[in-house]
Amino acid sequence: MTTTAIGVKTRIAEVLNISADRVSEETNLKDLVSDSFLLVEMAIELQEDFQVRFSQEDLKVVHTVQDLIALIEINLSSK
Repeated sequence: MTTTAIGVKTRIAEVLNISADRVSEETNLKDLVSDSFLLVEMAIELQEDFQVRFSQEDLKVVHTVQDLIALIEINLSSK
């Protein structure tokens, strides 16, 4: 598991105020929270924490925690 993956999962748990045990790479983001506002807040927090930017198009294909980790890692590698 990469440092990015650990950081993303930890931050998701913090932002959503849930146990880190509930966040695995296979977890569907919609299973973690049903409120779309919280999902947007989480994306904003992750962008700030990792100093990356997501477009709406990017986020349309993000369904799982692994998808989100991959998106962040792609953005980090293109810097």
